[in-house]
Amino acid sequence: MSIKSVQIQRNETKLVGYAATASLNQDLENEVVVKLREALIARRHEIANQLDDTGIYLVQVYPDVEWTPDVPFESIVAVAVSEFSTLNDGFISHTLPAGTYAKITHTGPESQIGETYDAIREADIAGDRMFDFEYWADMSSPEQEESVIEIYLPLGD
Repeated sequence: MSIKSVQIQRNETKLVGYAATASLNQDLENEVVVKLREALIARRHEIANQLDDTGIYLVQVYPDVEWTPDVPFESIVAVAVSEFSTLNDGFISHTLPAGTYAKITHTGPESQIGETYDAIREADIAGDRMFDFEYWADMSSPEQEESVIEIYLPLGD
């Protein structure tokens, strides 16, 4: 699989949503991110100051250890807000830093995104990183062949 990476500048992005810590294997077995996403969609109307953007972010924050599918990391499923306000029960806030990012577009079913991440690792785009994130513009049909998920990898400035 060949992938195309585009380098872009992003502004800081404030997010509000849910977080959980689990390994990739635990997530695949227990659908951790799917459950976070469903909870967010059900309660997103409670989040103040949402931007007009209707998409959902998945931020993955990694510990400073050698990664394997059994290493727990934090997953944050959230929406963008213009500013933080009082958070309702269970919600967390997170800020994506401004900077230079490699943007890779995954087209196809969400269940096949692992193949895109494997290609990213093989191409050594962004090397080791403390986090990355995905942007899902439309979550109405994540398993369709035409589904699009943007992957952002921070690059050293």
